[in-house]
Amino acid sequence: MILRSITLDGIRSYIDETLIPISTGTTLIEGDIAAGKSTILYAIEFALFGLGSFKGTFLLNNKAKRGSVTLLFEADGKEYAVHRTLERKGEKIQQVDCYIKGPEGKNIFASTELKERILQILRFNEPPNARAQSVIYRYAVFTPQEEMKAIILKDPDERLQTLRRAFGIEQYKTAVQNSSAVASKVERRMDHLQGASSNLEELREKLVEEIRRRRELEASLGPLKEREKELRSGSDKEKASLKRLEEAREKMKNAEGRVPLIRSELAGNVEQRDNAKREEDRLEIRIKTEFEPKIAKLRQFTKPTEKSKVDLKEELQKYRNTKQKAENMSSKLEERIANFDSILEKNICPVCERQIEEKDFASKSTHLKVERVTVEKIIASSGTKINEFDALLEALGNYETAQGNLKNLVAQVEDLKATIEGKGNIVKKLDPIIRNLKNQLQAAQEEAKPLETLLATIDLQETRVREAEGALIKVGQDIASSNTKIEGSKENQGQMEGDMKMMEQLRKTKDSLAEHRIWLTEYMSPTIENIELHVMTTLNQRFDIQFQKWFRILMDDADLQVRVDDEFSPIIEREGYEQEYQALSGGERTSVALAYRLALNILVQEVATTGGSNLLILDEPTDGFSKEQLPRVREVLKELNCPQVILVSHETELESFADHVVRIENSNGVSSIHLNVK
Repeated sequence: MILRSITLDGIRSYIDETLIPISTGTTLIEGDIAAGKSTILYAIEFALFGLGSFKGTFLLNNKAKRGSVTLLFEADGKEYAVHRTLERKGEKIQQVDCYIKGPEGKNIFASTELKERILQILRFNEPPNARAQSVIYRYAVFTPQEEMKAIILKDPDERLQTLRRAFGIEQYKTAVQNSSAVASKVERRMDHLQGASSNLEELREKLVEEIRRRRELEASLGPLKEREKELRSGSDKEKASLKRLEEAREKMKNAEGRVPLIRSELAGNVEQRDNAKREEDRLEIRIKTEFEPKIAKLRQFTKPTEKSKVDLKEELQKYRNTKQKAENMSSKLEERIANFDSILEKNICPVCERQIEEKDFASKSTHLKVERVTVEKIIASSGTKINEFDALLEALGNYETAQGNLKNLVAQVEDLKATIEGKGNIVKKLDPIIRNLKNQLQAAQEEAKPLETLLATIDLQETRVREAEGALIKVGQDIASSNTKIEGSKENQGQMEGDMKMMEQLRKTKDSLAEHRIWLTEYMSPTIENIELHVMTTLNQRFDIQFQKWFRILMDDADLQVRVDDEFSPIIEREGYEQEYQALSGGERTSVALAYRLALNILVQEVATTGGSNLLILDEPTDGFSKEQLPRVREVLKELNCPQVILVSHETELESFADHVVRIENSNGVSSIHLNVK
């Protein structure tokens, strides 16, 4: 991994967006204490792996609502830009807007997913624990100086566990622990199986007793089944006898039940016949008293004329028309006569107003009066004819009405005679039916007479049937009880055989588990411990070589020697005597810590990363060094031959060792950068 630049915005003392380019070679980030140097290192780690065990308040500026870090880096020849944002929400600070840009484009991730993706890109072989820093990064790339001093002073067991994680071999210890845990579980399981199969022999004895008991029950079934067969035969005979009696009873009950039905039907037919007879007599009396006198009276009417009503009406209309014309003529004649009489009276013509000749108008008036007499005779003659024809029409209407009534009465009489005939037929039809019903009634009464005696016989037979069925049920219950006991015995036998088979299987399982336990405790765990011991011994030897190498470069003191023991604890000897780490001078302690750090960096890069790392970050590597010791850092850098080294220090003397210098200044709590200042 090679870093290209980092951009901070709202991160601790970096208030405004600040771009810090990072070149290959050795870059010195210098500045006074609290200038903001370490912030850059923590921001790089945050961009790659998230907060880890830190809280958001550690990085986000106290006055800022949001803060972000964007890191550009190169891995395996590919360029990536990773971005994370911190946002204050109430009293909480959360990671938002997490993404990575690379050859595949921009991909947005959750904070934990982004860490997992970075581990894949960097090929760090470790699980993506969201609540912890990357162990490989902390020990292969960047370890705060105080944390390195702390690991030196740790309890040996705790230090070994930390180094196991850093070297990526903690799985050996985990495997041994898991093997021990599995062996304990196997032991507990064996104890359980031993207890679960402890009564196997007792169960075998019970099984033999159960088989004997079932055979006795099966032997007792033969006599019971023979007795059941005899009782069933006797019961069937008694039931057959009862069935015959019941069939006879049903016939008698049917006869007894038919008696009221026949009586009812007989009464109905007698009533129907009597009603028909009475109706027949009533209708004959009605014909004689009501219809025959009316018919005789209507037959006395004679027809007044042979002409039809239509002919009479036509002639009547002719006389009415003649009379009407004569009356109209008479009115006109009266008017003309009156006019002539008026003219004769005035003696003046109404047209020319001249005096008229009386004789001319008098003759005309007379002629009109003669004509009027003739017309009046016609009117009188027509009136007489009209009256005659009106009388004929009225007489003809009365005749036709009488004939209609006569026809209706004759038809009614015919209907009544037909009804009388029908009633007579009903009487004739019902007489033999009534005789037959009387015979049926007598026969049914005779058939039902022995019913009471038969019922007593049936009661006695039913008692005998119940006794036979009771005896059959009892023996059936005995057989069912024996069968139930046999089935229960079979189930018990099957259960016992199943339990025995299960216990035998449990014992086999226990024996198999015993072999597994032996394999776990006597072979697997010792083998893994030997492998781990071999690996740790090899790593210890390589670590010791590196530790002594870097210490010799940093300290030019033949009397002061360092090495590590089997637990990776630094052993410091002066003139052949062991010396406590805390008893060393500041420069000596820093040399021990830096040498331990460099040895750990190199070893972790070799065993825990795929392809190593091209980046090394040294935080205050010369803290406590004298001015005479500082040049030894140059030798360390030369020996490291690392493509990119970032030194963080307040020592300006280190500028001569660096290819690039980034100076950090802090004014009123705000950090700013100055590039390539020498």
